[in-house]
Amino acid sequence: MAKHDMFLAMILQNARRAEARGVMLTVDRAETRIDLLLLDGSCQPLSAPPAEIMLKIIESLERGQRDFSSNVFTASIEIVHVQRGVDNTVAHIERWDMGQTDDDD
Repeated sequence: MAKHDMFLAMILQNARRAEARGVMLTVDRAETRIDLLLLDGSCQPLSAPPAEIMLKIIESLERGQRDFSSNVFTASIEIVHVQRGVDNTVAHIERWDMGQTDDDD
């Protein structure tokens, strides 16, 4: 289980708890940012990992990976948009499903 997989699964679980309508992952040069897009139109920032981890998450999404898991949660992303600029990279996760990791292993 990769560190970036676990991190994204936990972010999406936190977003589900907050009843967010989306999640924005941003890397602007070496600065990272995670924002939960709430139903009332506001944003709630979360602690973001270093740029290397955030870029691995966004690159995985860009390559088509849609299933991420931690020790407890699984996340399946249905809709995501990735945008690359000269100085920044942004992933907007619009829709996802959450589950629990099987304990049968």
